[in-house]
Formats: sequence, C-alpha cells, structure tokens
Amino acid sequence: MNILKNTLLSMAFFTLAFYASVILLRHTGEENNSSPIFIVAVVLIARFTDGYVYGLAASALSVFFINYSFMYPYSAFTMSIAGYPVVAVSFFAASVTVSAVTTRMRRQTAQNAKLYAMQAEMKLETEKGKTRENLLRAISHDLRTPLTGIIGASLVIQENCSKISEKEIVQLAQNITADAQWLIDMVENLLSATRIGAECGAIKKKNEIFEEIVTEAVYKARSRFPDCSIAVEVPEEILVVSIDLILIQQVVFNLIENAVKHSGDKEHIKVILKRQEDMAVFEVRDKGKGIPFENIDKLIENVEKNTEEASDKTRGLGLGLSTCRSIIKVHGGFLEAQNMEDGGAVFRFGLKLAEEFRS
Repeated sequence: MNILKNTLLSMAFFTLAFYASVILLRHTGEENNSSPIFIVAVVLIARFTDGYVYGLAASALSVFFINYSFMYPYSAFTMSIAGYPVVAVSFFAASVTVSAVTTRMRRQTAQNAKLYAMQAEMKLETEKGKTRENLLRAISHDLRTPLTGIIGASLVIQENCSKISEKEIVQLAQNITADAQWLIDMVENLLSATRIGAECGAIKKKNEIFEEIVTEAVYKARSRFPDCSIAVEVPEEILVVSIDLILIQQVVFNLIENAVKHSGDKEHIKVILKRQEDMAVFEVRDKGKGIPFENIDKLIENVEKNTEEASDKTRGLGLGLSTCRSIIKVHGGFLEAQNMEDGGAVFRFGLKLAEEFRS
C-alpha cells in the first residue's frame, strides 16, 4: 500500500513540475527556467514519500527530462554540447543533496514527534501517580478522626455500660453511626476519586443541580460541626453542571471543612453559589487568619514538600486541597484562593454550566 501511495505521489509531483516547465518555456523561451521547478518537485517527493529511493529516482528523472524536453536540441537527449555534462552532474548532485536533507529532516521530525509524545505520556503518568498518592494520603489522614470516635465511643459503652444512662448510650450509639456513615462516604469518595488517574477517562458526568450539592454539603458540615455558623447564599437561577456527583460533593465538603477547621473562624463562614458568564462558581469565605501564601498552588506545593515537618492540621489542609485541585482539573474547571481585604480568605472553584443551560 505504501509503495502504491509513494509512487502515485511521485508521479503527481513530477507531472505537475513537467507541465509547469512546459508552460514557463512557452512564455519565456528560457530553457534553464525548468531547473528550479524540478528541484521543488524533488523536495516535495522527498518530503511526502518514505525513504530515499523516490527522491533519488526523481533526481535522476529530472536530469533526463530537463535535458530531453527543456534544453536545446529539444525532444532529444544529448551530452555532446559543451557544458551540458557539467549542468547534468551539477543538477543531479544538487537535487540528490536536497532530497537527502529533506528526507533526513522528515525522519528527524517524526522521531521528535515520537519523543515528545513519549515525554508527554511519561509526564501524564507521573501526574496520575502523584494524584493517586496525594489522594490516598489525604483520605487516610481524614479517616483517623471517625475511626478514633468509633473506638472511643465503643470503649465507653463496653467499660461503663452499667454506669452510664440509657440516654448517654443512645447518644454514643448515634455518634458511632454518624462516624460509620462518614467512613462509608469516605470510602465511596476514595473509590470514585481514584478514577481520576484511570487511562480511559472513567469519570461519569451527569447533569446535576449545583444548589442541591451545596445544600447537602452544608447539611453534612453543620452536623459534623454543630458549634459552627455557616451562612448560605444561592441565586434564584437554577445552575446545572455536568459533573461526577461523588467527586464534586467531596470538593464542596472539603472546602467547607477546611474553612471551619483551619481558618480559626467558626462564626462567619459563608458559602456562596453564583453564576459568572457560562460558569457556576462556588465560594466559601471566612474571617479567620487567611492563607500564608499568595495563591493556592504555592500553598499546596509548600505542604507537599514539607509533609514531615508540617503539623497534621496543615497537612490535612494542603493534601485535601491537592485532591480538590485534581478533581476540578479533570472536570475542566478552575480552583483558586485569595486573602480578602477585610480579613480572612476565600476559596472558590468554577465549573462550566451544562451546555443546554448556558443561554
């Protein structure tokens, strides 16, 4: 198949060169004007065919046709006229050189393309591995709190069953149930989030009402942090986004949880949902101590580089944000953070509205 393709391409370029030279000779009467045209044909043949054979063949044929058709005496091949052998040898050498250089450049270009593709694939695999590693570390860290609560409540019931009231036992059992449910949610999040690194784009997007996701996350946060005040502001317009529900729920809750746990402010947490052009934007604001870096990337980078020195509190913040960033990235959105002028910080992310809801 390649032989046929290369032959047809060579014939096409050579035919075009021949008839272009015929037309040029008729209009100018200059017999040597055909040489540059055939040089161009040789370059094109070398560029678009495989190997050196077709370029070399085109070079040899060019010498013959230029001599036969476009040099005196026309329609005859001759080397007896003074200067003709030199012209033929010079043209052949020039066309062979050009053909060889063009072929070599084409091969080098192809090799470079393969190299770039391999580098891009290696970089992608590295990013996938880093995403999975950060995700596992973040989830394992967040599992400690509910596990500690379950163990503690169970021990209290076992060791003090006869000393505590029925009401207290019920409360402890409710705490165990809540922590166990939290563990189930975390495991489901882990199983879903690991799909980020899958090769075949395993995240499954569906149209979801963003307000419902935020409402669910706020309800969960209020249940987990009953002493924290969380205000909510949503638009009258219904914002529909195409997302993987489990993953985005994790992001929304993580950002609210970070604001509660790491800002030092439990009285002025505010969740805002709004539309900006063709995007649905989620924000969580606080009036706490702010972030110690100019942007979210620097914050995540610092925590990732200093996990051994960072406290558990800071590590949970940085790695949780790293997980959020990976999830938002795979959804084609943005995640950012900044300090506010009146104190505190705002973390926000944006997702494209579902296409049919952008107007």
